[in-house]
Amino acid sequence: MVERSDWNYALQFSQKQDDSLVGSLLNGAYDMHLHFEPEAWMTRRFDALETALHAQEMGLAGFVLKNRTYCTQPLALLISRLVPDIRVFGSLTLDGEVGGLNYRAVRAAAEIGTKVLWMPVFYAANSMPVVQRLFNLDLGGETIRIVDDSGRLVPQVDDILRVVKDYDMVLCTGHISPREVKALAERCLGMGIRKVVVTHAISEFVCEEFLSFDDLAMLARSGITIEHCAQAISPTSERRDPAIFVDAIRAQGAENCILTTDFGGTPHPTIAEGLRMFISTLLRMGIPHHDIELMVKDNPRRLLSVSDNDSARED
Repeated sequence: MVERSDWNYALQFSQKQDDSLVGSLLNGAYDMHLHFEPEAWMTRRFDALETALHAQEMGLAGFVLKNRTYCTQPLALLISRLVPDIRVFGSLTLDGEVGGLNYRAVRAAAEIGTKVLWMPVFYAANSMPVVQRLFNLDLGGETIRIVDDSGRLVPQVDDILRVVKDYDMVLCTGHISPREVKALAERCLGMGIRKVVVTHAISEFVCEEFLSFDDLAMLARSGITIEHCAQAISPTSERRDPAIFVDAIRAQGAENCILTTDFGGTPHPTIAEGLRMFISTLLRMGIPHHDIELMVKDNPRRLLSVSDNDSARED
């Protein structure tokens, strides 16, 4: 294990650190997991346009608009035209509001260019009880599991995965259980689907069960991408020791990881500031700058199929 640190120390350190290094890493970076308003029952800081303008000002190259309750691709297309220096990607989350494991919704979203798909989040059986306690939010309806009692994927998942493969989408695991993640990853790899991301792999505040470090390392070795979010170490959220991320990244390999924020709500920092703090913290704790560049630039570009010529914010 690396020496323990904390976010407050990172705040002080980031002010003293070589701004050119942190700035060069932030410039051209992508955040593949952020939130914006409006979102039913949740308080968010910025709308999609404000998010894009903020990201542009801070030098980001692009981001994915995530919303539980509707497909964000039409909004992503509009914001991309209004703020052409930023690449904005749409997504769909398979929660109850869009019909759960609804392959028709996935197919329609894919047809209009939606790039990222999340498996169930708040409606996941591994998450809904926690969400109800944490946010005092009664969503109604049944929880969603993607495996049956014997551990086999339910038939609807195969229909969804065929769309994911046909349209080269990025598939994120959402809040499903470790058992479900493993079954999903195995099926995806068997189908030749390589753009699979384990959602906020080390965050523990919205789920009941979590993948072990050994599980995550095994998934990374098989070609699955592991997502690490700034929210987990933020003083406005989980306040976990940043050393956990350092150990995880070294075990999983930076080539198999992405860094995101999962910010956008209140009282969290703004998106770009949160990512800047995350980058600065990891630099302070010994993660090489070229590894961070992989996780905030190269790996997101690969997942989102962005070529070097497409990115207006590249160094």
